[in-house]
Amino acid sequence: MSFVNVQIPLDSLPRLARVRFEALSPHYARVVLGVALTVETVALVIAAIVLFAVLVPNAGLPLGRALLIFGGIVMTMAALAWFAHKSASVIGYAVREHDVIVRGGVFWKKETVQPIKRIQHVEQHRGPLDRRFGLYELKLFSAGTGHFTFRIPGLDAAAASRIKRLLSSGTEPEELPGPGALEAPAAIPATESTPADDE
Repeated sequence: MSFVNVQIPLDSLPRLARVRFEALSPHYARVVLGVALTVETVALVIAAIVLFAVLVPNAGLPLGRALLIFGGIVMTMAALAWFAHKSASVIGYAVREHDVIVRGGVFWKKETVQPIKRIQHVEQHRGPLDRRFGLYELKLFSAGTGHFTFRIPGLDAAAASRIKRLLSSGTEPEELPGPGALEAPAAIPATESTPADDE
């Protein structure tokens, strides 16, 4: 039997730009922003104490220079908070017949594609804040690896349940028995990890 390796015309390949990506729950970006602002507020308080209660009176740092330094720190923190919120807002995902795609990135776009038949198992995680806002995170593990290929954060209960059910079965959508196969159950199965195990 002769070996055949026919070249595939690039124009015949599906274009990723035509994929319609699903948005995450709107609560996710707000939670990320809230965490960033909380951490940065603590950092700003510490910076203010060091600058105005220690360096200005004890180290002879001019007040004007201290104000400039503090203003620079505030602007940097504001930029970091914006970036964290924007990064969470632009994440999208798509489940296709043969693969799952996750897209992200503010300045540098990144798409990660995982074939469904290569998914070994799916883990569902929820931290304390996730529980408060009804969010779920799915981690997809590829066969033959001990680490997750990528994660889909910020999912609501219905989306997380349907995606986890499909991907855990290792069955591609066109092989499912009918339209009701992806219907979400009344509640998420109690197989999620405990907060101590969440990352």
